[in-house]
Amino acid sequence: MIVVGTTLTAFAMDQQPLWASWLTNLELLKASHNEEVCYFAAIEVDKRGLEPFKPLIDSLNLINGQYFSYSYDDTRTEVTSGNRIPHICAGRNIVQDFALARHASHILFLDSDTTPDQQTFPKLLEMNHDLVGGEVGTYCLSGPVVDKYPFPVQEHWNTAGYLLASKRVYSRIRWRWDWSLSDDPCYAMDAKEFLGVPTYVRKDCIGRHYPECISPLENRGYNRTVVI
Repeated sequence: MIVVGTTLTAFAMDQQPLWASWLTNLELLKASHNEEVCYFAAIEVDKRGLEPFKPLIDSLNLINGQYFSYSYDDTRTEVTSGNRIPHICAGRNIVQDFALARHASHILFLDSDTTPDQQTFPKLLEMNHDLVGGEVGTYCLSGPVVDKYPFPVQEHWNTAGYLLASKRVYSRIRWRWDWSLSDDPCYAMDAKEFLGVPTYVRKDCIGRHYPECISPLENRGYNRTVVI
């Protein structure tokens, strides 16, 4: 089994592309892989409960997807660039716990506002590496060329919005952050330091972020209120 996992909080439900992009081509994604694929969401709720997430839950029910809800109450009253990362890490660790309980061979971490390449599974599994990602041009990431493949690959930390981790990695490395690094580079750094697994990114496996260009969270016009 491969778990396709995302995390969501209420403001993502303001616009359909923010919460539904990861589901856009799911039938093609499933058809490209000959083993079970399970879609899973870790949903962060506030005092409103699950009500804001009804369109997402209805969509998951149609595909036999699953979700867990969680609450991370640090008394914040709005989501900001400065306070969001611990909440996201908590959600991603719930995705890992879900996958581990189901003995999943891999997790495809996929942000809800990102549409994956239709051939994501064959392209990334072909690399036969424990931590691999697809290219998301929005983030402009790059690194040294990995020349052992007949297709373009570079070594660098990748957005957790489009990252395939094998059980060897996701069962041992937890999502975290510190004051100098956000969650994405921390995960890559820990995998390399503790497991000897660098992150490889396949550049012809393209994920599309909505929107393509992003400004700071505070400038995107979302209702970032947290009801406590």
